[in-house]
Amino acid sequence: MTPNSTALCGADAPLEFFRAAYNKFGLRNGKFITIDVFGDGAGLVTEVGFWQTFDAGNKLLNNGKFLVLWKKTPDGWKMFRDSFSSDRSK
Repeated sequence: MTPNSTALCGADAPLEFFRAAYNKFGLRNGKFITIDVFGDGAGLVTEVGFWQTFDAGNKLLNNGKFLVLWKKTPDGWKMFRDSFSSDRSK
């Protein structure tokens, strides 16, 4: 669930999202900083943290926070829902 747009749907949606970020905005690197994980561990857990994105010169492009809901499956833990927002107004 990206800010200011419709939810991404389908297996190819994340690839297209990051391809556009790379080609249109110069995204070259990123960092995720997890600050908390909570839940019962039986089926669902929630991850909370901060993110940063950088250009080819390692200049900070954007930063914000995220919330991910992880779901336990027979194949292991899978990202079930992902929501993030920028700390910048533009």
